[in-house]
Amino acid sequence: MVLNDIFSVGNPLTSQTATLASGLQQLLEYDGNVEETFCHDFVIESERYGQSVQVPLCPNGEQKALTNSNRADFVKLYVKYLLDTSVWRQFEPFKRGFFSVCGGNALSLFRPEEIELLIRGSADPLDVSALRAVAVYDGWRKKTVIEDEALIEWFWELFSEADAKQQRALLCFITGSDRLPAMGATSLIIKISCLGNEAQRFPIARTCFNMIGLYQYASKEDLHTKLWRAVTESQGFGLK
Repeated sequence: MVLNDIFSVGNPLTSQTATLASGLQQLLEYDGNVEETFCHDFVIESERYGQSVQVPLCPNGEQKALTNSNRADFVKLYVKYLLDTSVWRQFEPFKRGFFSVCGGNALSLFRPEEIELLIRGSADPLDVSALRAVAVYDGWRKKTVIEDEALIEWFWELFSEADAKQQRALLCFITGSDRLPAMGATSLIIKISCLGNEAQRFPIARTCFNMIGLYQYASKEDLHTKLWRAVTESQGFGLK
């Protein structure tokens, strides 16, 4: 059915132009006489370089009335224009570049959603337990069971309790990227260093070494305040 194909969750049309998508969906579901009610043909209005232009969706579109029997075709052509025809000149160079790097038979093994996942990564919460399992520590008093340090326990608790967006912001603060390596979380070794007792200072990070440095904060609340302020207000090599 057209509705399932065009207005599926995550479709670019639905996420970027929700009002238009809703209007097209209402057109498909309209029970009355489409031709008499909408008085529309197969021509849409588009903007080019700040100018409003009339764009036929098919040959002789200005002479083809929109009716109950052809409204599904109208919607398909409208969507094709938005997501294909209107961006063809901009998309073609990207397409050629993409296939010059990633072309080949292997690409046919993936669904579009899987290719998107490979390129953009996942927006799901991070596997903090996997990151914790391979983390290393430096400068802490206890040499045997490092994770017995309350501050380290608080850090991992705050990391786990954060939502996906916050987790990725913290990961970016530590490593310079909000994405995990292609080999998974266990291939990313985060180093947590103790910087001393100057608890009024903020945590620091050295992204080249995937390292975060923490001071000896007196409470989890103090760590929470200092850590998230450092994450949200940092930019480049300093604070915003």
